[in-house]
Amino acid sequence: MNEEQVYERHMREEDVLTVLEIERKSFPYPFGEALIWNIYHGAPELCYIIEYNKEIIGFLLGGYTAIPKQAHILSIAIKLDYRGRGFGRRILVHFLERTKILGYSSIKLEVQIDNDKAIKLYEELGFRIETRIRKYYQDEADAFLMLKNID
Repeated sequence: MNEEQVYERHMREEDVLTVLEIERKSFPYPFGEALIWNIYHGAPELCYIIEYNKEIIGFLLGGYTAIPKQAHILSIAIKLDYRGRGFGRRILVHFLERTKILGYSSIKLEVQIDNDKAIKLYEELGFRIETRIRKYYQDEADAFLMLKNID
């Protein structure tokens, strides 16, 4: 991966349809366009894009929680052809750095319990499994709630 070719930035309104396309190709029960718009407009400072050679190849959608100063990772995805090359880690690290600058004290996320690669990445970046959420997904698969405290 050539560092000059990779760029993380805030998501913009014109990115929504590309994010929707990546979301649809990444998950069996993807977020719809209206939900992506709502997430973006609800917390634009927590929504990021990663580009490679000026092409949007992934995103991270973040939001707020009821707990003050806690961010919530709602969705993160990288285009299939670019997976396994460190882009997911890179956008996640960018998000962690930005939330620290913005004064957040913790971040939470949910991940399907059999998504071993994602769980390993989250644990490497300081997230820990808090609990198991039964039948969290539409297909009734369980999820882990993971949490990271920001130092």
